Amino acid sequence: MSQRPPSMASLIAFEATARLGSMTSAADEERTTQPTISQRIRALEERLGVPLFHRQGGRLTLTAQGERFYDEIAPGLKQIRESCERLIQDGKRPSPSVVIAAGSGFTHLWLLPRLPALKRAFPDLTFKLMPIDRADAPELQGADIAIRFGPYVPQDRGRLVASEAVFPVCSSDYARQYDLKDTLTTADLPRISLLHQDIRDPRWLNWAQWCRHAGLTLAPRDDLFAYHNYALLLNAALAHQGVALGWSILVQDYLASGQLVELGPRVTRKDYGYWLSVKHHRSAVVEPVSDWLLEAVPTLPS
Repeated sequence: MSQRPPSMASLIAFEATARLGSMTSAADEERTTQPTISQRIRALEERLGVPLFHRQGGRLTLTAQGERFYDEIAPGLKQIRESCERLIQDGKRPSPSVVIAAGSGFTHLWLLPRLPALKRAFPDLTFKLMPIDRADAPELQGADIAIRFGPYVPQDRGRLVASEAVFPVCSSDYARQYDLKDTLTTADLPRISLLHQDIRDPRWLNWAQWCRHAGLTLAPRDDLFAYHNYALLLNAALAHQGVALGWSILVQDYLASGQLVELGPRVTRKDYGYWLSVKHHRSAVVEPVSDWLLEAVPTLPS
């Protein structure tokens, strides 16, 4: 006899018939017909070369070889059925969900581009990203992982994602058009368009505050246009419309691709940066995700 085993369909037909005592009951369980079960058992007997059932009128009884064969294969088929059922039930359960809340700029410019890699790293999880700009928003407090911008807050037990580093950025075409060198000077400011974000939040530097930290003098101007979204602000810079303030972690991809260029000087503030905190510490689901996010941030030049 060939070493190729009998078909699984024939083994299932035999096991069900032996366990239930009739081909009709086996057909009902397997959702097929009695003749199909009979054909599969006949094929199995021919394949093995021994009768498995005594057929006496309408009654079936196992032969000695049939009883031994049933005792040997039944546990394995039962284990296969149970394993399949577990997988089916697992598939019906919703995947654990992790909610990550962060500022809209961080969400759109850093998290979203890395979401495919995050999903590949944790294929059994689903992720919900929530762009939240208010530091006191309840959604930020309730998220599994919260990434906040601002000074360090001891009670949050936050881990540093990236320190603050703020500097002017523009397209290389704009820099050439206005003959901007590596570092802006007070003399450069009146002749270039300064792109502003209209966000009334003391955590963020505006141009006037940045100039004070950088040691530059900014004369009053009335040609200001405010963007209400940081991503839109950067889009304007990408479209050669002026110079924007760039936070290093938010513009790093644009700098690496050459779409934007950095103009000095850099401004930093003590203890300011992006801080990651988790709702439930030592969570077997959330902690690996938070570790992955921290490791995904490259070491940025200071």
